[in-house]
Amino acid sequence: MQNLTMHKPTVVAPGEGKKFSVLGGQFTTKATGETSNGAWTVYEIEDIENNGPPLHAHPWEEAFYILEGELELQVGTETIVATPGFFVNIPENTVHAFRIRSAVAKFLVLIAPEKAKDFYEKIGSVANNLPVDMEKIQPVLDEYGLRFV
Repeated sequence: MQNLTMHKPTVVAPGEGKKFSVLGGQFTTKATGETSNGAWTVYEIEDIENNGPPLHAHPWEEAFYILEGELELQVGTETIVATPGFFVNIPENTVHAFRIRSAVAKFLVLIAPEKAKDFYEKIGSVANNLPVDMEKIQPVLDEYGLRFV
């Protein structure tokens, strides 16, 4: 008989999870490498109209699943207006950006490998609100290989 390792299921109720802010967006951690066998991290993000990062690229996969509201996602040269139910996967090192088009939007962001979560937590500690102080965030961008285009 095959020896199967059983991992404990992860259950995170609505409103639960580690909370922090990045560029004014409210992040709630729903899963990490500790709960996904080292595979990925999932954040639930709630943000307001016109917020979103400029065009950038980073060395990790990022996927968006829209729960509420509307996001305008630019992936390479393509622009997508994503509404609830849309799923958009962005491969590593792909230039992309998003902007909230509705009054409020809520969406899941899945990142892999899971260690990319360290970037979000660190950038949240130096850029939790707008406007951004580039002198504070540039060392974090350099450390994790994120570049603005």
